[in-house]
Amino acid sequence: PRPIVFNFFPSKTGPVTTTTTTGIAAPPPQVSPTTPFSLFQCCIARARNLLAICGHLPTGIAPQFKDDACRAAIVLAISALDAFLRTFVLTKIVNKVADPGQSIPVPLKVKLEECVGYDVVLDAARQGDLKAKVETAFRAHFEDQSFQGVKKIADSMKLIGHDGVFDSIARAAGINEENLKRDIGRHTKRRH
Repeated sequence: PRPIVFNFFPSKTGPVTTTTTTGIAAPPPQVSPTTPFSLFQCCIARARNLLAICGHLPTGIAPQFKDDACRAAIVLAISALDAFLRTFVLTKIVNKVADPGQSIPVPLKVKLEECVGYDVVLDAARQGDLKAKVETAFRAHFEDQSFQGVKKIADSMKLIGHDGVFDSIARAAGINEENLKRDIGRHTKRRH
């Protein structure tokens, strides 16, 4: 291997310093890929940390500090859910539209007409640019929309073919669907 030479700029009073090394550089460290779900999990872990801090505050601390830390945990968790759902739904919409083998749910067909328009979809399909046009249109549509609250979550999941998403989640978690919806609604209101 060729030596690697580093030349450092001389100071006004001293000579040029040169360092030479030989050998093979170590490979970069293994990094897990960042996904919307891994970011969501990280934010939830941080929200739990905030709640743990609340439980360990000294008794002399004013109660509003504990209240603020608890509210910060809720804001972080609901914002993480919002960001995850936005990315998840957008990705699934683009993939469904771009894959001729997948069926497009009726709510998504309606939303495509509303956000993109029939003429744009037709022209984009003819030019082979359908995926990009749909993604751009839905990014713009979702930009000013939140994915918070039971109705908004259910409606967005219907776009990608997940009817009854709260029923599925409640069954998988072994909890009551109405309690799940109530808790999500309560936390969303607390966030605001």
